[in-house]
Amino acid sequence: AWQWAILALAVLGAAAALPALAQEAAAPTAAPAATTAPAAGVTGNPEAYGGWTLAPALVAIVCAVATRQVIPSLLLGILVAGGMMYRVEAGAGVGAWGLMLGTAQRSIETYIVGACTDSGHVKVIVFTLIIGGMVGVVGASGGTRALVNVIARHASNSRRGQFTAWLAGLVVFFDDYANSMIVGPTMQPICDRLGISRAKLAYIVDSTAAPVASIALIGTWVGTELQYIGDGLADVARTGTPPFLAKVDAWQAFVYSIPYRFYAILAIVMVLLIAMTRREFGAMRGAEADPAAGRDDSRLLEPVDDAGGHWTHAAIPILTLVGVTMTVLVWPGFVARHAALTAGEPFPVQKFFEHADSYNAILYGAFACAAVALLIAVGTRRLTLTAGTDALTGGMARVFPAIVVLVLAWALSAGSVDLHVGQVVSAWLIEKGFSLNWLPLGVFTCAAFVSFATGTSWGTMGILCPMVVRIAADLGANMPAAEALPLFYGSVGGVLSGAIFGDHCSPISDTTVLSAIASGCPLGTHVWTQLPYAFVTAFVAMGLGDTLCSKFEHSPWIGQAVGAIALVVILYVFGRRVPDAPGDTAR
Repeated sequence: AWQWAILALAVLGAAAALPALAQEAAAPTAAPAATTAPAAGVTGNPEAYGGWTLAPALVAIVCAVATRQVIPSLLLGILVAGGMMYRVEAGAGVGAWGLMLGTAQRSIETYIVGACTDSGHVKVIVFTLIIGGMVGVVGASGGTRALVNVIARHASNSRRGQFTAWLAGLVVFFDDYANSMIVGPTMQPICDRLGISRAKLAYIVDSTAAPVASIALIGTWVGTELQYIGDGLADVARTGTPPFLAKVDAWQAFVYSIPYRFYAILAIVMVLLIAMTRREFGAMRGAEADPAAGRDDSRLLEPVDDAGGHWTHAAIPILTLVGVTMTVLVWPGFVARHAALTAGEPFPVQKFFEHADSYNAILYGAFACAAVALLIAVGTRRLTLTAGTDALTGGMARVFPAIVVLVLAWALSAGSVDLHVGQVVSAWLIEKGFSLNWLPLGVFTCAAFVSFATGTSWGTMGILCPMVVRIAADLGANMPAAEALPLFYGSVGGVLSGAIFGDHCSPISDTTVLSAIASGCPLGTHVWTQLPYAFVTAFVAMGLGDTLCSKFEHSPWIGQAVGAIALVVILYVFGRRVPDAPGDTAR
């Protein structure tokens, strides 16, 4: 009851504040120097709201912290944004009923429906659904399980068992949910036999799910991340793209930001180092000393019966996804290269992707891999056509809750863009003399907090990524491209990486809960044992990654290397080797 009371108070407070705020916003106030005219269709000046332009995002975050419910909180944030924009358009003379109807109309028709009808958004939604369907078909036929089992046969001791679980997490790279639900149940009996605790398995699964999926060039994450980056770049283009971003598109920003995602990469490295050294610290050390104590068989996902399944049933669709996607990506480049060579003009290799349409590429790749997976499953008589179709739709249903969050995050992001949140914040930072050198570290910290509070990394990226792109573009507008571009990529990487860190630490995160269930580990045990490793990795990422590379202008790969060395030192200084499990002598 108190949670809903907080929601009601937030609604009443926002409604009470809107008239006064809108009266100020409707006044003919000059826009800040860093911005230009408001979006088309807006008669007032949204930037006159000042710091109140942050209200929709803050309302969503605060309500998510209080209620632990992401979807209602995002909806409330959308309503606040819709009400604020409606008052700017209609002026201060609108009555209460007019405000309510106008708020509902703009929130539903403009933002939520608009998020569902945007062509780029639709491609991402369809791609995510198709990939989910492919995962369902391959899982039902036993193919993905068989692929992981091929790797699992080589696990004969604790070190090899942990390494195998880590490697399996890299193999199932295309989706974080699929990673958790495939690697967890498959490796659980192997880890029990080798004396590896369920808590350790849950940590390995969680740390090779979202971090791997977030940096993979093919998978369910890439389309979403491209869309968020593209939304920010589109907002920048609307007010004038600075020279250093003139040739940067969403795909280039995504690829070049990967080395700056220090937490995501170092989290993967940390799992490997712990597996190889077998040194533990914090609560995980106690869990590994008594692996039988932290088990929860009542909530373990039952493994799929893979009798007759073959690893090629999973490998071929995945290779199809990679092959078709890469072909569609580079084909426009070949066409452009042929035209350039015919005209006698130079055509560097990097220009191949300048003409690529990444959304079409992943869309066609998804359709191709799903069709191949279904044909293999039915053709080898692993599944009937009816069972294959049911598995396809069942896989789509599994990712539907994530799509709901995705659509609402898009809608809230659109409201924030209409309110010119990025322009307001960037103008304030420029006025205060905030240096772009500190932006990657600042956005990592902010994204971690938001993700921890909401329990969703996708929602966090949707709220913050377009805003950060706008801020980084404004702060670097007068800087040389050689200095501004690395900091821009570092800021984008900081958002995407910080969202994963907060998601790892949050007990209300879907991947945290799913990793615990899939590994047969109590949720509280998983969160408590994973926190020390996550925090240590994050501090190393911030100190030797974001700060070292952004402030002192070093290559991100130097930051990754120094960070990995620091993790090794920390393990040997603070970690202790866990005693060998009974019967585990091959070390």
